[in-house]
Amino acid sequence: MNVLMCAPDFFDIEYEINPWMHEDNPVVPSKAREQWDGLRRIYSQLGWNVQLLEPVQGLPDLVFTANGGLVYDNKVVLPHFRHPDRQGETEKFRKWFENAGYTNLYSPKYDFEGEGDALIWNDVIFAGYPWRTDKPAHKELADFLDATVVSLQLIDPRFYHLDTAFTIVDKDTVALYPKAFSEESIASVHNLVPNVIEATDQDALAYGLNAVSDGKHIVVPEGATHVMDRFRELGLEVFPCPISEFQKSGGGVKCLTLELRS
Repeated sequence: MNVLMCAPDFFDIEYEINPWMHEDNPVVPSKAREQWDGLRRIYSQLGWNVQLLEPVQGLPDLVFTANGGLVYDNKVVLPHFRHPDRQGETEKFRKWFENAGYTNLYSPKYDFEGEGDALIWNDVIFAGYPWRTDKPAHKELADFLDATVVSLQLIDPRFYHLDTAFTIVDKDTVALYPKAFSEESIASVHNLVPNVIEATDQDALAYGLNAVSDGKHIVVPEGATHVMDRFRELGLEVFPCPISEFQKSGGGVKCLTLELRS
């Protein structure tokens, strides 16, 4: 498994663009670095290939690489950030992909925030809206990637990206926080996925759905104990990870991780 991360050298709360962010609750840089290093060590222990994006002063959320694109079949959909505070990140991600040898890049017309709002399960892309990604962007994804896209409506602003309330677990399983979605969206997931784990309030508020799995191992924010037990029941090896400093900005394990699919 290949992933992209960005060190939290300049990570802080410099603006407020989601319900978790408060400028009067600043990041503790040493603790953020310790937590980020711990996550990177877990990935290395699992044998995952961690590639790095250079941090940039003035772009504190560049650390959340999941928002930097969607990689599928060697194609890359770049982000179109809704908030001006993050729009400078797009060119940094574009340059990284180009330097890494990706040649088929697409810039969407509509707002789209990468894996934050698009998660791949087998050959299906589950795509979230409306808080950060426009629903018409889903058609752009489907057309460019030649893929099936299933739109999921998020209804709780605390769960503003799909990856805060939805986890790809394995080829038969996803996990979600039902209170974050419309009833129609939940039904769409159940119609497609054989095994749907529904997380508790505690799991969701601990950012337990913001997790990364390779189908055998899953890395989960440490407070999501109920959903961790469900993952263990499936036979996955669970790796709890502290992410409290990043949750101050509405981020977690998945937010810090962009999957680079060949």
